[in-house]
Amino acid sequence: MAISGKAFENRFREGWKKSFPDGIIIRLYDTTNGYKNISNICDFIGYVYPNIFLLECKAHAGASIPFDKITQYDKMKDFVNVYGLRVGVILYLYEKDKVFYIPIKTIETMKSDGKKSVGLKAVEEGYRIIEIPSTKLRVFMDSDYTILRELNEGD
Repeated sequence: MAISGKAFENRFREGWKKSFPDGIIIRLYDTTNGYKNISNICDFIGYVYPNIFLLECKAHAGASIPFDKITQYDKMKDFVNVYGLRVGVILYLYEKDKVFYIPIKTIETMKSDGKKSVGLKAVEEGYRIIEIPSTKLRVFMDSDYTILRELNEGD
C-alpha cells in the first residue's frame, strides 16, 4: 500500500509537536499547484532551542529513495554551513517501517561518492544518517524526534 506524502507530513508534524511541546514547526505553503519555477526551500521550518531546522519530508517504498526524488536538495545545500541551522530530510521508508533523518551534507557526500540513492544500504555503509526511534502503528510510525537535539554542526 502506497503512503501519501501529505499524510506522512501530517504525521510528522504531530510527532514533532509531541516530541518538542515547547518547539515550533511551520509547514511552508505547498506550491504543487502547477506553476513552474516556484518552489520552497523545504516542507517545514522547525525550532527547538537553540537550533532551527529546515526539513523536507519524504515517504518512499522500498529500501532507498533516489536522489532525483529529493527535489529540494539544490536549494537546501546552500544552508548547510550556517551555525545553529540543521538542514535535512525526514525519510519514511514505509515498506521497511524505518524513519531517518538524513543531513543534506550526507547527501552531498554520497553524491560526490557516485551514489544514486539513500536508504538502508547507506546506513550499513556508515554514512551519517540518524534513525529516528519509532514504533509501528497500523499505518504509520509513532516517532520520537528528540534525538535531533543531538545533531552536530553541519547536520
